[in-house]
Amino acid sequence: MKCPTETLPMMRCNQILDAAERLIESQGIVSFKFSQLAKEVGCSTGTLYKFFERKEDVLVCLFLRSATSNHLPIFIDKHPELSELEKVLLPVLFTFETISRSKSFFTLRSVSVNTMVWQLASDEKVERFKKRINAFWGWFTDSLHAAVEQGELQATPLQIKELVQGLTFYLTGSLTQFESQLIAPEYLSNRRETCYRHLAKLMGQYKWNQALTPELFDSLEARTKAFFDQHYRDHMTCAACSALSGVNLKDRPACVRQAYQ
Repeated sequence: MKCPTETLPMMRCNQILDAAERLIESQGIVSFKFSQLAKEVGCSTGTLYKFFERKEDVLVCLFLRSATSNHLPIFIDKHPELSELEKVLLPVLFTFETISRSKSFFTLRSVSVNTMVWQLASDEKVERFKKRINAFWGWFTDSLHAAVEQGELQATPLQIKELVQGLTFYLTGSLTQFESQLIAPEYLSNRRETCYRHLAKLMGQYKWNQALTPELFDSLEARTKAFFDQHYRDHMTCAACSALSGVNLKDRPACVRQAYQ
């Protein structure tokens, strides 16, 4: 089932997703039902089926509205001075920042990547979801290749692939443990400091002309927070998501461009 492109249906779809987000934050994903969503929105279940074939479609769309890749190209346009090293770090900082502002995003992120969830979504939603996930990995990959081309990094294609995996695996593991609230405090150090140390150690294994320093990390984090303070909810709408497909992404990483095609 294709996403709406006209203004009024798009507004209605966004109302439904806003209501679904509220339900998930108050009741959790397991208890989330179409009948409850219809009641929350003030419509019939038939209206919901005009936009979403099943519950999993709603979950995938909620994830896509909050996806880091929504913000990355826009941030780059506002900060053309960024080095490739900084661009590599952006998805990590953006993900942490999104989770700090959205009670549901961590859960949606964890559940949506489970094959038992996304495979149950409609074909159109599955295709969008796969493109967005690969855009996230593609951002790391293409930024690292650009760093090599511009002389910021010395690395082979295999080393680039290993570094991308190291970054994404670190991010997934860190989010899972810190956000689960299951780990006793005595086993965890300060999250922000831990993030910097692990990233600096990981990046330090490769030959960068510019090292990841606390000052660089602080500066990028400050710009990230300022950007989210100003624009975060702007990009969490159906209209904003659809508009990205028409944005000129000529100078952006190829895999990111593909996510919006």
